[in-house]
Amino acid sequence: MPHPAIPPTPPAAAPPTPIHVDDRVTLYLGDTVSMLPQLPAASVDALISDPPYGLSFNGHTWDDASGFLESLQHLDTRNMTPPEIFETWCTEWARGALHVLKPGAHAAVFGGTRTWHRMVRGLENAGFEVRDQIAWLYSSGMPKSMDVSYALDRRNGAIRSDRIVQKADHPSVLGATRRVVSAGLPVSDDAQQWQGWGTALRPAFEPIMLARKPVAGTVVGSVLEHGTGALNIDAARFDENRWPPNVALDPTQADALDLLTGSWRTQPASTTFPVFRYEAKPNREERPRAFGVSHATVKPLALMRWLIRLITPPGGLILEPFAGSGTTVEAGVLERFRVVAIEKEPEFVPLIISRLDRSTS
Repeated sequence: MPHPAIPPTPPAAAPPTPIHVDDRVTLYLGDTVSMLPQLPAASVDALISDPPYGLSFNGHTWDDASGFLESLQHLDTRNMTPPEIFETWCTEWARGALHVLKPGAHAAVFGGTRTWHRMVRGLENAGFEVRDQIAWLYSSGMPKSMDVSYALDRRNGAIRSDRIVQKADHPSVLGATRRVVSAGLPVSDDAQQWQGWGTALRPAFEPIMLARKPVAGTVVGSVLEHGTGALNIDAARFDENRWPPNVALDPTQADALDLLTGSWRTQPASTTFPVFRYEAKPNREERPRAFGVSHATVKPLALMRWLIRLITPPGGLILEPFAGSGTTVEAGVLERFRVVAIEKEPEFVPLIISRLDRSTS
């Protein structure tokens, strides 16, 4: 069944006023869905973004259907489920992004493994062409799994011992958090039967959609007229010779691949795939903090710089519709591109400004 047509977002009467402007960065505070149609048409060369995934991450409204509904008040969403609301929201901001991007401009957009398909459908509904997917593999994700055995004991009113059960003593204990490994041995018959069962895998990858605004004519014509439509392969090579692949690793994943294949002697993974450090909580040098506020989802700066080099033409202007802590903004400045960014949450603005301050210090 084809997806129902979604009416375009009505443009506002006057262009927005940025809260920060210099020769590198223009930063707006406001809702991306309503602000993008107000920006100049066909003025941006590339989009690199880490938008909300629609997973209600840690209860944040900016990643929840309630937050998305704030952007969709011009639509009738009364009969939509939360996944449909997320997909519609993706369509709306993507339609605004298409307005701002030049013909043939590429977009690199992060997504969550459970909601990725909704985001892809949303961007396709808006008119983007999906060109590829980059799999970013990392090793430090934490499992968010319910211990079924423990839940059954609680349901049955069974009291477990409070002693800590080490994994070496009891390998069926799930996860890695103290709450799980301290859960004790199962007591009830049900809990013993379902010992070792959970509800989720450990996250170890995030997809990055590589999409493009349709070219006007041919790729060659788009490159000559707009500087868009193609990828900068040479700028994205991670050594002198390797063609950039659609898989990126962190160092631990690269080491694991070497061990599995025995290729560390002849062709280690680090010479075949780009490798970027990932930390669940980036160190202080990379993770900004201002007035006691930090951001819960920070991407590696080096990964964002690599994506920027891959899809941005020389002298290009980058769009980040969801600035967050400002990783894309800082990466663009470090790569000597100009950036236009939008952030909805006022408490994150000082984080972005602090990145700009350190990028020029």
